[in-house]
Amino acid sequence: MVKHIKPAALLLCISLLSLHFVPAHAQEGFSNKKVLYGLHWGFTGNRVDLYHTQGGEAHALKEGNHSFFAPGTRVSAIGDFRLGEHFRLRAMPGVTLFGRTWEPSGLSFPVSSSTDYKVMSVCGELPIEVKWIPFRWGDRQLYLTSGLSYSFDFTSLKKDLDEGIIQRLNAHDLRYICGLGYEFDTRYFRLGIELKVDCFSLLPTNTGGSRSNTFYFDNGPSFSLGFIIEA
Repeated sequence: MVKHIKPAALLLCISLLSLHFVPAHAQEGFSNKKVLYGLHWGFTGNRVDLYHTQGGEAHALKEGNHSFFAPGTRVSAIGDFRLGEHFRLRAMPGVTLFGRTWEPSGLSFPVSSSTDYKVMSVCGELPIEVKWIPFRWGDRQLYLTSGLSYSFDFTSLKKDLDEGIIQRLNAHDLRYICGLGYEFDTRYFRLGIELKVDCFSLLPTNTGGSRSNTFYFDNGPSFSLGFIIEA
């Protein structure tokens, strides 16, 4: 999967740059439209911190390969609402998928060598952001975003997961997010590229209760590179 990500991202970047030189006769219309709709597609790097279950409670691993980044992808719809000359309100409901195989090593307790452990997550997300546009040059503009994102891990609903599947500790999450983007208008639609960081969770990690799996994981910060089309 990772081998195909870089060529795909490079092709998209070249396509965006080539369309950048297509004249846009209706750029003022895009900037002044009250509502824009669109699609977002991007690649993510998701920080994973592993936990080990002892006595039904989850304890953070502090040895071996206990923290790493898992690659993934994000697909979202976009609703973009004009608040004024320099501000827009944006909702981006979508789905993020990521996964990575984990090989336990350097642990002080025994684990099954025959089990293929895999961190896996399929999350529904609803980010609500304020988009600030401080700089605009004709049909091009640079913008910053800031807001909150609620997510729910659909994997937690499955009761018949394989033994090696490592689930999230928190099925629900609320995170602070921020980003930086650049977009430009063509004749018929607006294109953009965006870097975003899901900085930290606003909810405490739920490590208690009666947990039956050997391992769980918690999300740290995640990073994404996304491509946007709006009209």
